Amino acid sequence: MDIEKLDLNNVIEVERIKKKLESDKKLLEFFLLLIDVANKNLNKEETLIGDITIEDNVEPELSDHESDDELPNPEDDY
Repeated sequence: MDIEKLDLNNVIEVERIKKKLESDKKLLEFFLLLIDVANKNLNKEETLIGDITIEDNVEPELSDHESDDELPNPEDDY
């Protein structure tokens, strides 16, 4: 298991943002929640926020039907 080197610039920037948000408790709380979610996502942990589960984004299957490739001809409307 490889451990990624900690980028201190990111840590310093987060601390600066937290310091600026101290006067607005709701923004600070939201920022800390955002950091928590981002860290869990980066660590591939299952993330729960209250009763809400953050699910993986699954792209829908696209049709491979030939008629889907045909674009309507605007001149046919006249």
